[in-house]
Amino acid sequence: MPRLVDVRIPGAGVAKLCYARDLDLRVGYKVVVETEHGEFVGKVALTPRRREPYIPPYDILRVVTQEDERDENANREMGRMVRIEAQKLARDHRVKDVAFIGCDISLDGSYIEVKYETNGKPDLGSVRRGLERRYEARVLFRRFTFIERSSDIGGCDDCGVPLCCSTWSGARSMGPVNVRLAKQQGVTPNDKIMGCCGEVKCCMRYEHDAYKEFKERAPFKNSVVKLEGKEGKVIDYSMVKDSVLIQFGPKRGERELVPLGRLVPENPNIVPADPEDWIQPGAPENGDAAPGGRGDVPSNGPPEAN
Repeated sequence: MPRLVDVRIPGAGVAKLCYARDLDLRVGYKVVVETEHGEFVGKVALTPRRREPYIPPYDILRVVTQEDERDENANREMGRMVRIEAQKLARDHRVKDVAFIGCDISLDGSYIEVKYETNGKPDLGSVRRGLERRYEARVLFRRFTFIERSSDIGGCDDCGVPLCCSTWSGARSMGPVNVRLAKQQGVTPNDKIMGCCGEVKCCMRYEHDAYKEFKERAPFKNSVVKLEGKEGKVIDYSMVKDSVLIQFGPKRGERELVPLGRLVPENPNIVPADPEDWIQPGAPENGDAAPGGRGDVPSNGPPEAN
């Protein structure tokens, strides 16, 4: 498997997956990454490790040198001038309701990407042509959303770890994240599941497949199950404990959190996460099974000698 690393490239939003090759890379090291738009300076976000790529990785050319640092600093100053020039051109061509908030330039200066915010759909063609004439480079405008700004800035969430979107390249490759995913996991939409970007946290999508797989093994909610001669209704799930909450009577105290393994002997189509740890149908019964349904014999001390 290839040695891969996640690299944060300023202005690129979520971290990018790159080939680490045999380079000695640590978190925080600056590297030169070759992209489809040219060479850019990025910062290592996670420790390199061997794994299968889930998206096409970029190539890391080298660790940043002093010359690369000088070029990056010059491009940063040039980016400020590009933003000012873009604002002037927009005013001259009467382009309204647009704000230019960032500019990223490749190391050789052949590619300029200008980021902007707007509530409408402005025509920036005249501004782009003016910048290309002025700086003799290919210019691209990209609308920078609030979600992309959050991942580009970085920071920590209330879980205490850095934002997934700013350190992990796969944060946005798993599909859309919305309130529906939270409801399917049994979580009531509230402020705790909302990230710094104002959308549902990426970890809700990351954990969704585990909840989906658990529900395929567990009984449906509001279905009736049997346990040791009693019947009860499934009212809730506990995916972490591989269990379901069962209501055996009208009182609140008659609820019990039951592992799926204890339901297997009397209920078909239920599969626990660790089936080998539970008594299988047809196994010999010696009356010494543990109360939880496992086949271990409880030990209450050493056996008495005959």
